[in-house]
Amino acid sequence: MSAAFTWPPRHAAGFPAGCADTGDVLGRIAEDGGGTITLAVVTSALRASVEASGDHDAGLRGVRESLARTASTTDTGRWTASYYGKDLVLTASGVAPPPRMRFGEGTRHGWAWDRVELGGSVAQRRESLLAACYEVSMAARLRRDRPEIEETRSGPVLDGVPRVLDPAQAASLLAGVLVRPLGGGEGLRGAAPGEDPRLPGLPSADGWADTVTGRSPTGCYVVTDVHDIEWGTLRRPDGARLTEGNAHQLLPLAEEWLAGRTDPAKMLGEAYRLRLGRETELLEHLRALSDTVRPTGRLHATLGDGLSGLAPDVATVRAAVTAANLRAEGRMHSGAGVTRLVSMDLAETRERAHFSLHVTKTLKGSGCPEAAVHEYGKPLGAQSAAYAQDFLTRLARAGAGRAGRHHLTHARRWRDRWLEHLPSPAHGEFVRL
Repeated sequence: MSAAFTWPPRHAAGFPAGCADTGDVLGRIAEDGGGTITLAVVTSALRASVEASGDHDAGLRGVRESLARTASTTDTGRWTASYYGKDLVLTASGVAPPPRMRFGEGTRHGWAWDRVELGGSVAQRRESLLAACYEVSMAARLRRDRPEIEETRSGPVLDGVPRVLDPAQAASLLAGVLVRPLGGGEGLRGAAPGEDPRLPGLPSADGWADTVTGRSPTGCYVVTDVHDIEWGTLRRPDGARLTEGNAHQLLPLAEEWLAGRTDPAKMLGEAYRLRLGRETELLEHLRALSDTVRPTGRLHATLGDGLSGLAPDVATVRAAVTAANLRAEGRMHSGAGVTRLVSMDLAETRERAHFSLHVTKTLKGSGCPEAAVHEYGKPLGAQSAAYAQDFLTRLARAGAGRAGRHHLTHARRWRDRWLEHLPSPAHGEFVRL
């Protein structure tokens, strides 16, 4: 069994050159011994960046470049920078004041910090760092969304949660932070060369360029995403629960937290344990997708809870999604957007695949086959079109601030493509949106 971290640290998958992987940096700190560590986390408003750019890959790239610029303005003599997901993690040995950082324009960030006392065995020190990273990341996310919060140390920031969030918002906060900075966790092998350090068994985003270079014009571009990973999917039209979401699982804890019926430290420990379990389930789900496409295709861990890559044909993609969803039945369910390459421009191919992925999102819970896989250029039948129209109409009626509103924003941006995929009788109602 290989170690969960290496040294020198591996490159943080998908980030600019020179960005070290957080898992390897934290692993080395745990190996080096006990003492005080000062830790800061900078997180990002990824969805806002994606919507502003109209391109998921461009939005993610902009966020990660902004984090790298932020790190370059921090005192590198004291602070060590490392990265994962959409976060920058800064560590300093000993008791240090919070870092002074400058944020560039174009990406909204939030940050928080704390000090961690490391003691016990290497495994215990590693767990202390992981738990601290989770809590500081949560405080950073809250400050990102609530810029009026002036406090920066994570403890006081989280102590104020009952005053500013309702139970559903608190559950979303507990669920919205990645807890994979050290890879697969105890009992699971570490990532092999070419795999994502945080997602062992999945090809790293850094290998995507080589996969694209060797693409066949007869193949397909694929992008996948877990439907409703935060709150789970309800079946339409009866509302029966099909999958459990991360936040749905944590709602009872959030309710106890806000009602003052539980010790916050104990609650955070339990939330962290549940998040680790869900991250492990996500890894298994994504690996089932990836393994089914191999060896004739390759899906990379380019997205937080999804994959992108190439497959030989639509049938292979459908088989992979069907198998992975059956394996994770009741827990999580992915959809996939697919488009044939046909020697077209890669940027256009990517846009088409992401459009088709959004089609699957409007159909989630419907039982329509396109809720699992939609191929760009394949018109929707009357029933699928009705479900998609109903989904978008309900978002429009709910107004600004409703969860999922970004799906309506996306549909309006790509209105002409929707009209190409809807049957003619549905055009008038769609245009009125």
